[in-house]
Amino acid sequence: MRIFTIVLSVVLTWVFAGAVASAAPLSAGPVVEGSTDNPVTAAPPVTRPDTPHCTVTLADAFRSNAADGTPRFYEGTLAPPKACAGPWAKVVLDQTVTVSGRQYDRIGDLRIGQTEVWWGTTEEPSGEGTRPITYHFDKDLTPYAVLLRTPQPFHGGIENYNSPIYTGVYAQTVTLTYYQADRKHPAPETADHVAGFGHVDATPAAPTVHFTAKDLPRNITRAYLEVTLEGHACDEQWFDDVPDAVSAKYPAAGLCGKGPYREANFAIDGTGAGSAFTFPHIYSGGIVPQLWRPIVAIDTFSLHAETYDITPFAGRLVDGGTHDLSFSFPDIGGEFTVVPTLLLYTDKNAATTSGALTQHDVAAAPARQETVRDIKDGVNVTVTAKRHDVTAGYVDTSAGRVYTRVERTRDYRNSDDVTGGGFTQHVVQGDAGQQTSTSTVDGRVRAAARHTWSYPLTTDATANITDDQNLRISGAAEMTKILGDLTGDGRNWRPVGASREWLSASGVLARTNGVNTEADGRSKTLFTGTDDRGRPYFHYAASEHGLITENRELPPGGHR
Repeated sequence: MRIFTIVLSVVLTWVFAGAVASAAPLSAGPVVEGSTDNPVTAAPPVTRPDTPHCTVTLADAFRSNAADGTPRFYEGTLAPPKACAGPWAKVVLDQTVTVSGRQYDRIGDLRIGQTEVWWGTTEEPSGEGTRPITYHFDKDLTPYAVLLRTPQPFHGGIENYNSPIYTGVYAQTVTLTYYQADRKHPAPETADHVAGFGHVDATPAAPTVHFTAKDLPRNITRAYLEVTLEGHACDEQWFDDVPDAVSAKYPAAGLCGKGPYREANFAIDGTGAGSAFTFPHIYSGGIVPQLWRPIVAIDTFSLHAETYDITPFAGRLVDGGTHDLSFSFPDIGGEFTVVPTLLLYTDKNAATTSGALTQHDVAAAPARQETVRDIKDGVNVTVTAKRHDVTAGYVDTSAGRVYTRVERTRDYRNSDDVTGGGFTQHVVQGDAGQQTSTSTVDGRVRAAARHTWSYPLTTDATANITDDQNLRISGAAEMTKILGDLTGDGRNWRPVGASREWLSASGVLARTNGVNTEADGRSKTLFTGTDDRGRPYFHYAASEHGLITENRELPPGGHR
């Protein structure tokens, strides 16, 4: 096992791992939360329109485990509330979770119909006494509004397991709030059809997974594929995986192989449509648990989904037939959960549309290079990869023939210093790119959109382990998520939204002859950019010894 897996599977079986019960402010300023160890994130909350609204409760302090410790899930039928029948300016998912005791980080989801509208992970409680921690997150479900207009079965919850050691039980309160639209807050344009498929796990034994799409509209004009990828086992932290030869060089360290570059090549009916990637999520047990108490890594509670424009394939999807959507991981080293959703827009003035794919330049593999060179006390592994894919096609609509061209680029570089017999790694990764979509009618640009992203990451980890009673593990992480959205005429662009979320954390865990000698961490996080209404938003938080010392938000409250 690699360093991070050792932390999860060995250390947490015995470690007290609580926060030190004292804290000093890192700098002057208000401490909004007080000296709390409740988890905090920097991202802006979902804004709420000031309109009549109704709240539906899906789970009320629902416990993740039955009395015998087995996992259980909340379920039922979700129908739009009669007093808020729509149209809606916004629909918001709120989830509040309370947990105490000791527990791993766990996976949670909410499926409405066959669509996974939320996929995330949990905070990992410290096991200190019985005092619980509580955290809250929200998600804008307005893009799935068409799914919510009719009664749908729902199934959700945290997949948690109990034992005499892992006693933590997650109590979940989950609601959906429907905000009525009015003249000041009109209903936004959303997909006319949402096709969800649940989720499937890809493994080295089965690196390609398939989903069946059927009963799609016959009058599609635009099509988007939303994908969440979640890594597990040796791909939980794929960015510190090394080439097989380096793993074999240090067998005692148990480094995961296959190298650090990951992608899921997706295809429609066997024709390559693009390459899916993922933000480098780190769960709250990753590297050293003290890094994430109480400020968790970016998007821990609701994993970041990537969205791909597949409109050039719309002409193939409107034939009324059944279609195969596949995802293939060429270098999978552990396991990846694939969560796809189709968001489809239709022609309001035509019962059917037609079209064709006219350009298909999607590489079977990226331009990739790998070098391994000797450095002091170890080796450096550098992996680079580049992608430049283009698809194009047309759809015959009531407004004429609409041509759409989609261009995607990705520029990836990972440098990993592996030293100390494989027990120390210093990883510096850059991962950035953009997607540009341009639609034309009669040679004139009708719409153009560009989405840019950059996910720089630096991690450090050192493990000195004699046995589970004598060890020292230290680590640090600096991660950033930079997003930008622009609109224009294909040549000139203006921004419509931008954000930068940054986090830095360090932690240590040590034990000598069965006694904890160190269990500490500190972190800080900053969000700058715009909220979901395009308004400026700023949030800074810091922690020391597992307690929040600063929590500044502008505008205060930041959610209306």
